[in-house]
Amino acid sequence: MGFLFFKTAKEKERAERREKRHALRRAEGAIDEVVERIKRMEKDAEAEWERAREATKEGKQAAAQRALTSYRSAQVLITKLEQKKWVFKQVLMKLETAGTDSEFAKALAAVNKVTNINVEMVEDVFDEAGDILAEAGDTDKFWAQMYGKETAGSKEALKDHIPSMEDLEKALQEEVAGKIAGAVDPAALEKEL
Repeated sequence: MGFLFFKTAKEKERAERREKRHALRRAEGAIDEVVERIKRMEKDAEAEWERAREATKEGKQAAAQRALTSYRSAQVLITKLEQKKWVFKQVLMKLETAGTDSEFAKALAAVNKVTNINVEMVEDVFDEAGDILAEAGDTDKFWAQMYGKETAGSKEALKDHIPSMEDLEKALQEEVAGKIAGAVDPAALEKEL
């Protein structure tokens, strides 16, 4: 009598992740194997080129021709392998990207399960935020009054520290005009402000 084993959802998910990791490792291994094969073929092709060179120096035209044919054949095969590797990488990248669809769908499904919109709560939060902002405005007015009291005798007002929009626009136009003319003195601009 045999036992039937049923996998739980977590076990199935874990097995899927493991299969995906193994598949990606096999794919990466295949790419690495092709890269190594290309390196070996390039080395062999260089040796054939060298044989062709030596045969030509020695006047052995038939041997040089065979070596050149071997060299060219290796170059053709290397090019084909490079093309296949490139296509394989593109397809692999597309499949990995397609896998994100499933991951995004699962993530969104999880978010959908826990998303709860309470319109009344949202309205209450915005009402509270409005009240807080109104209080912040009142606080700013208070600080401005306190600043006015503290600086009443010293002719220093907030306006003295922050240039008006007109002053800023004037300084900007003078700076632009000075740059166009080629003579800009940043220190002079700061003093004007």
